[in-house]
Formats: sequence, structure tokens, C-alpha cells
Amino acid sequence: MKLRMRDRLLWGLAVGGDIVDKVVGGGSRAYQSGKLFNWTPPGYAKKKYRDLVNRMHREGYVQRVLVDKALHFRITGAGRRQLIKCYPALKIVSQPWDGFWRMVIFDIPEKNRQARDLLRRQLVKLGFGKLQNSTYISPHDHGKPLLDFLESKGLVGKVLLLEAKQKHLGKPEVLAEKVWDLQVLVKDYEKIIDRLGTRFGIRDQGKREEFLKKIYQEYLKILMKDPFLPKELLPKDWPTEKAKKYILRAGVIKE
Repeated sequence: MKLRMRDRLLWGLAVGGDIVDKVVGGGSRAYQSGKLFNWTPPGYAKKKYRDLVNRMHREGYVQRVLVDKALHFRITGAGRRQLIKCYPALKIVSQPWDGFWRMVIFDIPEKNRQARDLLRRQLVKLGFGKLQNSTYISPHDHGKPLLDFLESKGLVGKVLLLEAKQKHLGKPEVLAEKVWDLQVLVKDYEKIIDRLGTRFGIRDQGKREEFLKKIYQEYLKILMKDPFLPKELLPKDWPTEKAKKYILRAGVIKE
């Protein structure tokens, strides 16, 4: 999913919470302006960054605070709502799994390919994983938001929504690993951890900032792919918390 620059910065502000109760209920920490700039891509002008943050402040997404006479920012309630709008799965990330899979099954003809592709994008945005080409599953109950989307796009009656228990098909965590390619995500997180753990001794300030910017962009891409599944469905030693600790230690966020 492609993020606007504003949403990149909101992600940067949010990472210091426990991605996301955390984003939803947090927002009390403040982050140094210079460190927040590291969430912009390499080559992004500092003037554009300052203009963007000023606009986000006027729109109510961030709040300015002074900490030891240095300018810091913190995410506001409006900023958290914007982030959840961008990635709705964050709203329910901390909830335990109730044991039910939510299934979306559809058979939309080729002549309506635009609506079909739009539905697929929305399902991925909500954190669904593809079981088959026209069958997506999620452990989360998205309820009304998904129904509202179907109504707004004229897809009611063309999409079947089901709740089901997994029986006689192995362990749910094995299915989750297959559907969401969790081992790929594990390797991606471990690469971040390894790079910060073994290559962080860079003394030159310019090279250090360039290195960190690249790391932050890689980390953001991983977060965009992470379905934030309930812990009951995750492999043992799931590395999200460890990766976040390394990011914090590297200086993204001053806690």
C-alpha cells in the first residue's frame, strides 16, 4: 500500500507506542523534530518537511511541544484516526483471537474487473489474506466498515461473508503462516535487527543519518506488509517487538 508523506510521518510518531493500542490510545510521547525527519525518504528536502509538518499542525494531526527547549511533536487524536483510516487493521490489533475466521468469497465477472480489483485492495487494507484468488480470510471481525464499503461500491449480493471455525485442517497458526507468508516477514524483521546490531557503529554524522534513513524506510515497508495478527496465530519468537526495540535504540524515538 502506497503511503502519502503525511501518513509516513504519522507512522513515525506512532511506532514508539506498542503499535497501536498504542496508536489508538497512546500519543502522550513527544518526538524530536530532527528524528521525525528521518521517516522521510532519502533526498526529501528539509524545507518540504518543515512545510508539511506545519500543515499537519494546522490540520490538527500533530501537536508541537517544547522539551528541554527543543521542538518536539506528538500525534493527536485526529492523527491517530487518520492513521487508522489509512490502515484500519490497526484499530483491532491488540484484541485476542476469538477462534473464528472471517471469510470473504466473491465471483465478480471480468467486465466488472475494476470493482473486483477495488474490493481486493480494500480487503488487503483491512488485513485480509488471500486463501485463493476469490477467497480472503481474516481473524478480525471488521463488521460494519466492510459492509459499508460493499454498499458504497454496489457489491452487496455479489460478495459472500462468512464466519467459520477451522476444523480438521491442521493448526490455525500453520494456515496463518501460509496465507500471510509470515516467514518472509520474520526474515525481513531479522534483517532490520541484524543491520542495526552489526553495522550501527558509524561515526560520520552524515553517513549515519543516511544509513538510518534507509533503515527506517525498510522498516516502514515491513510494517505496511504486517497483518498484525493476534498473537495466538503468530510463530514463536515473533520479532516485531525486538525490531522495534532496535529501532528505538538507534534513535528514531526518544522515549
